[in-house]
Amino acid sequence: MGKPATELPERVRKGKGMLRSYVTRRLLEIIPVLMLLTVLLFTLIELAPGDPLLLMFGNNPNATPEEMATLSKYYGLDQPVPVRYVKWLSKVLRGDFGSSRAYHMPVMSIVKQKIPQTVLLTTLALILSILVALPIGVYSALKPYSIGDYVQTFLVYLGRSMPGFWFGLMTIIIFAVKLRWLPAGGMTGMEDVRGWGAFVDGLKHLTLPLAVLTFLQVTGWVRYIRSSMLDTINADYVRTARAKGLKERTVIYKHALRNALIPVITLVALDMPGLLGGTVIVETVFSWPGMGRLLYDAIMNKDVNLAMACLLLLGLLTVSGSLLADIAYAVVDPRVRYGQGK
Repeated sequence: MGKPATELPERVRKGKGMLRSYVTRRLLEIIPVLMLLTVLLFTLIELAPGDPLLLMFGNNPNATPEEMATLSKYYGLDQPVPVRYVKWLSKVLRGDFGSSRAYHMPVMSIVKQKIPQTVLLTTLALILSILVALPIGVYSALKPYSIGDYVQTFLVYLGRSMPGFWFGLMTIIIFAVKLRWLPAGGMTGMEDVRGWGAFVDGLKHLTLPLAVLTFLQVTGWVRYIRSSMLDTINADYVRTARAKGLKERTVIYKHALRNALIPVITLVALDMPGLLGGTVIVETVFSWPGMGRLLYDAIMNKDVNLAMACLLLLGLLTVSGSLLADIAYAVVDPRVRYGQGK
């Protein structure tokens, strides 16, 4: 005998309340995590080899000790690292990330200029990675140990074993230097061109970094999707669906694939910050003017304020990706419960 209809709204309200409580608790947990992250990152950057004063002066032999001392006092480099951290944190809590030593501009102004380029590259790479990895993973699970399965396995292991910077350089040598099909780097090569010509030029510059970033991401997802799909198609409820006489296409895409995507959601959500981290290599190799190249230059120049802003953004994306993955579980799998108890 079914439960009275009046109990359903109460269950819905209870579920929503548990979800809100879980999200609130996780948001509060993010605060100490980010605080600890700032301490570790600030300390590591400050202790990294290199003198920021020499980098700012460009190893100028004409720089006098008085000028060096004045600049050191201006940037607070004459103070201990803990003191510098407390001063930096107090400004950040007020929304002031300081100025860049290398660019001589407010940090957030520089970051805002670079974010659109990285968002364009990473968003397209994420979409293409899902569109490519999902059908390949499903095909390999449906036809295990076939020729196609062996081919994708070889490509996956090849992609996982290749360093990203080496793979990027190889694509430049082949497609830009040897074949001369595509530009070697940058975001545009024709500043004075507008309209369709500018679009085509931008697309050519986008092709190589997008292809490299997508390939590296796909090789990390295909085997995971294949494994998840293999576990699902051998489940009892899938065999029951086949026994009922449902079409194979319906069994695979409506029953098996939907449940196989549950663990994949976590993989995609947690890999989103990794995708941004991967742009550090790709953007540096292809001279793409985004956040990845900006972070690389900031660390190499010991530009603490700029590097910390980029790394904090990456850390925030990491913890946010974990939270979004847990929330997405509740949408895809109603069996998920938050908090203690059922």
